[in-house]
Amino acid sequence: MLGSIKYNLANLANFNGRDARQTFWYYVLFLVVIQFGAGIIAAIPMYSQIFSSAFNGAQSGMSEQQMQAMMFAQMGDSLRTQVWVSAAIGVVMTLLLIAAFVRRLHDAGYPGLIVLVPVATYLFSLAYNISNIDNVLAAMEAAAATENPQQALSMQGQMVGAGLVSWIGIIVVIVFGVMKSQAGPNKYGDAPVRY
Repeated sequence: MLGSIKYNLANLANFNGRDARQTFWYYVLFLVVIQFGAGIIAAIPMYSQIFSSAFNGAQSGMSEQQMQAMMFAQMGDSLRTQVWVSAAIGVVMTLLLIAAFVRRLHDAGYPGLIVLVPVATYLFSLAYNISNIDNVLAAMEAAAATENPQQALSMQGQMVGAGLVSWIGIIVVIVFGVMKSQAGPNKYGDAPVRY
């Protein structure tokens, strides 16, 4: 596994040749773990502030609606930062994956241009979420002011729907990532070495 990670990190800009399934998937596992850990670390400050305020509100006798309004207001304050941090982490992880996926496509005998499908779907989802962050914040503020969380939840639901577009790219990576390697050399090079 460590050999696969070292190999892929050393070949971040190498779009030539082929990668075996094992090499590719160990590297993908590494990237998923790193992205998950970075996402948790980035979210800790936001959620600790929200839960601390909710705990203090409960101790002071706030009603459930008042606490929801307070939590929506605080989430609105942190959401913009959270979206940008998540976007930065996602872009870095995508960039780290592109060359490895191209080599994996080559190993199965497919052109590397297929990598544009997951990249395009991810970038669409990212652009949609970033461009609509002000609408979400406005809905959260309105929900906090009226103590009606349904408006903010419906706006967040629309963002989740756009985020599902990125799953098309993830499915493409999975489908082509599990395809069997072509035996022997192909037009992209010799059979890959497993790391």
